[in-house]
Amino acid sequence: MRKLNFYSFHRNIQPDRFDNHNSINLYEELSKMYNVVRHELDGNDNFNFNDVNINHGSILIFEYDDTKEFKIYDFGDNPYLVKQLCNHPKFIRAVIGQYNPNIWNNENIKAGIYPESIWEFGNLNYEIIHNYRKNTKLSSPLYWRGSLYNTDAYKEYKGARKAIELLPDILKDNFYFGNTPILFNSYINEAINFKLVLSIGGGGGFIDAKCGDICFRDIEMFGLGIPLIRPKYIIETSDPLIPNHHYISVDVDFEDNFKYSDHDKLSKKIAQRYLDVIDDNKFLDFISKNARKWYLDNLSFPNITNNLIKLLEL
Repeated sequence: MRKLNFYSFHRNIQPDRFDNHNSINLYEELSKMYNVVRHELDGNDNFNFNDVNINHGSILIFEYDDTKEFKIYDFGDNPYLVKQLCNHPKFIRAVIGQYNPNIWNNENIKAGIYPESIWEFGNLNYEIIHNYRKNTKLSSPLYWRGSLYNTDAYKEYKGARKAIELLPDILKDNFYFGNTPILFNSYINEAINFKLVLSIGGGGGFIDAKCGDICFRDIEMFGLGIPLIRPKYIIETSDPLIPNHHYISVDVDFEDNFKYSDHDKLSKKIAQRYLDVIDDNKFLDFISKNARKWYLDNLSFPNITNNLIKLLEL
């Protein structure tokens, strides 16, 4: 069989994370077709691949040993390593989880799948949470929990979620303002009590490669079947996420670098959209079921493994 070098960069990550299980399952499936040699590295190893320092863990590289041609799956927030590697003469293809079609002018770089943080989280927890929500009077205030990115420490992210800070004055008691991060399990146990969850990424542009704005939060809510409201995606996924079908969409304006602009206007749009839908239980259930199906089709195992192999044409 043809020899395939498989480079992963998350050697020290927690075992329950997507990164770990995804690589194991890709290795096992690809080993049916190739002589796979796995190189288990870490983003802190300063590993050099074709003169590029691979300095984060949210990337996988597949290299044909005989020709040294290679393919990439980038599932991080900023695909700057793809930008550096795609001009190499041995580059063949990349699949990106945060794929902004406005910035990639390369037919070999394609939209992919952005993952959940915990492997199979939606499948492992859906039934118990679905039954809980079905038998619980859910809270109507729009739920938000997370970082606001409003200090200098967040660098390129600073100000990206300004619209969230404006919502308490607009929605008053109809907004649950969890403006500090909490432990993951606490966040989930809190979120499942609300009819509708708000998500806002960071806009669409960070550093050199202007990435998309999908969040772990989005995928987690899809997997659990909890309806999500958020600004319309600028990113694309291999299986399209359709506004007002998979999630409740709010139109948004962007700056030239694809970050959100006019946060005051965006906050008012979010508030109005929330008020339009919060009592429409039929529509919320429609969104929930469609999002859950998207999750099953794209991120449940073994679909995620087979989808990535197909997208990468391995």
